Amino acid sequence: MLRRALVLVSVCLATACSGSSADVGRPDVSAPPSTGTAVAPTTSLPTTVPSTTQPPPTEPPTTAAPEDRPLPTDAAELAAELTQAETNVRNASLDDGARAQWGRRQQRLYRHLAVNDQWAEVVLERVPDSLRTPVSLNWEARRELSSLVTSGSLSTKLPAWRIREPLPILELRQLYARSEEAIGIEWEYLAAINLVETRMGRIEGLSTAGATGPMQFLPSTWAECCEGDPTVDADAILGAATYLRDRGGPGDMTKALRGYNNSGYYVRAVTAYAEVLRDDPEALHGYHAWEVFFRSSAGLVRIPAGYFEPEAVDAAEWIAANPDNLLG
Repeated sequence: MLRRALVLVSVCLATACSGSSADVGRPDVSAPPSTGTAVAPTTSLPTTVPSTTQPPPTEPPTTAAPEDRPLPTDAAELAAELTQAETNVRNASLDDGARAQWGRRQQRLYRHLAVNDQWAEVVLERVPDSLRTPVSLNWEARRELSSLVTSGSLSTKLPAWRIREPLPILELRQLYARSEEAIGIEWEYLAAINLVETRMGRIEGLSTAGATGPMQFLPSTWAECCEGDPTVDADAILGAATYLRDRGGPGDMTKALRGYNNSGYYVRAVTAYAEVLRDDPEALHGYHAWEVFFRSSAGLVRIPAGYFEPEAVDAAEWIAANPDNLLG
C-alpha cells in the first residue's frame, strides 16, 4: 500500500494509513495539516453557478509585484482579481517569471477566499463565463483539502524539511507526458497529485508515516510496485502512474485515487485540479508557482525555497529571525 501519510495532506483511513505528529500541528491548506479521520461530505460544491458575463478587469495602477499587492476588501474586488490572476497564468505572451508571479497571487487569493468564504457565491457569480468552471473547481479543491484539517491545536514547531525549487515547468510537463504514454494514466492526475503532495516537489522530507519523495511513497510500497528512486522526480512520477494503474486506473480513477489515499476529500480535490488542467493545460503555470505555507501557533508562515531544518524548529524563534515570511 502507498502510505503512508502524505506530506501535504495526511489522513488515516481503511487502506491508507498515516501517522500524526505534534510537530506538524494544524497548518494552512497550503502546507501539511495534521492527521485526522476524514468523513466524506454528503454534498459537494457545485462547479457551475448562474451565468453572468463581466468585462475583464483593468490592471490596478500599482508597480508592486502581483503577489505583494494588498488583498481584496470585498467579494467584487476578489472576483476581479481572481479573473486577472487566472487569465494571466494562462497568458502565453507573458514570460514564465511573470506568470509565476500571477500564480503566487492566484494562490493567495484562493486562501483569502477561504478566510472570507461568505463571499464565495458573489465571487463565482462575478467571474466571466470562460473562467467560472476553473475558479469553481479550484475553490472546490481548496474546500475539500480544508476538510482534511483537524480542529486540534496549532503546532509550535516548523517541520524538519528542505524546501527546493521545483523542476522547470517544461521538464515536469515532459515527465508527466512520458508517464502517461508509458502507463496510460492521464498526465493531469499526475500533476494534480504532485501539486497536492509536495507542491510540485518543493517539499523534501519524510511524512509522519515515513513517506518520501515528490509523490510520497512509503519504502515498502515502492519496493512492491516501482523501480528506481522515489526521491527522483522522473522515477516518482512514473511510479505514481504505475501504482494508479495497478489500483484500477485509468478505467476507474476514483478507485485508483482511493488506493493512493482513501479519503473522499483527497479524491475530489485531486480530481478537481486534474479537471482544470484537462480544460486548459496552461493552468499548470499557476499551480507550478504555488508556494509552501504552514500555519503555526505563531502565525501563518511562508516557507521559502532554501529553507532547511534537519530537526523541527521553534516557530516563534524562526519567525523572529525571518519576519518577512510571516503572513498573518
